[in-house]
Amino acid sequence: MPEQLQLTLTRALPEDPGVADLERWFEEQSTWKSAHEIAAETGWNDRKIRDLASASDLIISSPGRKGYRHIRHVTSDEYHAYRNGRRSQCRLMLAKVIRTDRIFYRRPPVTP
Repeated sequence: MPEQLQLTLTRALPEDPGVADLERWFEEQSTWKSAHEIAAETGWNDRKIRDLASASDLIISSPGRKGYRHIRHVTSDEYHAYRNGRRSQCRLMLAKVIRTDRIFYRRPPVTP
């Protein structure tokens, strides 16, 4: 059986220096950039890009968007589409938790 790689997966935090690096890189980018485009230009992998963008308050992306963009370059329409997409995502996630809570708390307890 092959040996399994030990991977350290930690989420980026806002104070991670990579977050500032991504924000600075994006200040020069006036268009939406896909993770693939960012990776090609920075050498970072998709996971790192996703984690850094998620930790940043200046880089936005949302369901159905073309990629990532610095908030400084986002139009009002783009921002509202981002905002509405994120709020919709939150509502869907909360609805799922409520549905599963109802099932979980109605079932008989499981004993170890």
